[in-house]
Parts: sequence; structure tokens; C-alpha cells
Amino acid sequence: MQRFDLPTPTHPGLYPDTLPMWENMLHEEMAEFLHALQEFRQLDGCSADEQQRRMAELTAEGVDVLNVLTGLLLSQGMPLEAMTEAIHQANLRKQIDGKVVRRADGKILKPEGWQPADKLGVIRRSTLLRLHNSQPD
Repeated sequence: MQRFDLPTPTHPGLYPDTLPMWENMLHEEMAEFLHALQEFRQLDGCSADEQQRRMAELTAEGVDVLNVLTGLLLSQGMPLEAMTEAIHQANLRKQIDGKVVRRADGKILKPEGWQPADKLGVIRRSTLLRLHNSQPD
């Protein structure tokens, strides 16, 4: 973000100055990704070169969506690394004794007693850390 001279707040909050830009870019990139996904779904019957082109487009457009979404979250000071870790750990807890239960469509189901990530706690810790770091010694 700094490379492109875009503000990167150090704590979560609403920073409205750049939010419309990020929202517009996300809509644009998502539309391009969905178009690439539609083309990807129709690989059968395509030449090997065309299949590779469609795979490249799908991957590139997906990465563009990830980059813009990451930029949007960082532009609002969101603790992306901490939230990613919390969500990842919660998802790993869906596996019990090395096994998961799946629906017919392949989605992994939450086992009995599963607890979601403490998303609010991640935001609160990020805010408290900023407050602690901004206080004089």
C-alpha cells in the first residue's frame, strides 16, 4: 500500500476517504473473475492452448480479487494476519481424530461442540494493542 502512496491505518475503524475506490475496484474485479469462471466451466472441447489460457485467466482474475480485497481490508486498518490465523485455526478444528464429516456436495460440516473463531476478540485485541502502543512509557 505504501508503494502506491495509499494510507494504511494501524487500527481498525471506518476510513471513508478511499473506501468507495476500493468498493468499485472490488466490484470490477469480481465481475472479471466471474466471467473467467464462466469460461473455465466450459473447458470441455477446447484446445489445450485454450484450456491453459482459460486457466491462466481464472487464476489471474482470482488473484486480482484477493489483492483488491486485501487492499480494502488494510485500508480500513483491519488486522488481516490475526484474523486469517483465527479463522484458519477454527477451520482446522472441524477435523476430529483426522477425519471430517462432509455434505453430499463436499462441504465440510461443523462437528458437535465446534466453536467459531473469536472474530470480535481479534478486533478488540488489535484495538487494545494500538492503544497500548500509543501510550507514553
